[in-house]
Amino acid sequence: MTETNSLVRYLKAGETSISNILLHHYHELGMSTAQLVVYLEFKSYLDRGVIDPDIRQIARHLQTDENQVFDLLHQMMSNKLVVQQMRKLDDGKEDAFWDFTPLINKLSAFNEQEATEQVNTSTGNLRKETFNKIEAEVGRPLSPMEMQIVNDWIDRDHYKTAIIDLALRQAVMNNALSLQYMDRILRNWSRQGLKSVHDVQEHERQFEERKANYSHQDARKIQGPKIPIFNLNSQTKKN
Repeated sequence: MTETNSLVRYLKAGETSISNILLHHYHELGMSTAQLVVYLEFKSYLDRGVIDPDIRQIARHLQTDENQVFDLLHQMMSNKLVVQQMRKLDDGKEDAFWDFTPLINKLSAFNEQEATEQVNTSTGNLRKETFNKIEAEVGRPLSPMEMQIVNDWIDRDHYKTAIIDLALRQAVMNNALSLQYMDRILRNWSRQGLKSVHDVQEHERQFEERKANYSHQDARKIQGPKIPIFNLNSQTKKN
């Protein structure tokens, strides 16, 4: 029976979740470890709908005094992580409460910034790989002017690095390895609305099919109509 009561009390106490962004980057957001713990104490109440928890209770949980908790809250106010708001009570009086919306906004902005940095890192790696592939085929480092041409393809013309890789392969296969030739290929694909690797591959497949059909038709024209052998023999006998 005691174990059952303990389990019930445990479940009623609830749980407090924390964003991994906050957990891993709270120092970068301007929080100390002590401030993080104070925020989590507040969050444990906010998650249960208690908008203005008792500071004395929070201090007891942290085994400190109220002044220390207030001091940490004021530090967070200075770092624009929390603000004090006013609310009207049912009896018409006003009461102050701690609002952590600025911290949530900082978390959101940090998340977007981190996502942008990851995209930039990925794009930078792909760009570097493209330079390496071109230099490997050319057999030498690219000149500053050639590097600018490739950068323009990516930054100005917005060609995907995978498309540039395909243009490089085409240039190698056609034994016409130069950036000027690759540029003509890329512009031609762009004019035809070919934006992805799938678009280019499908276009090339259809081109090869048409080429094969034309070759087959030309071969039939050159051969001409087939004349049965027996007709040739009958003509010989008559003569």
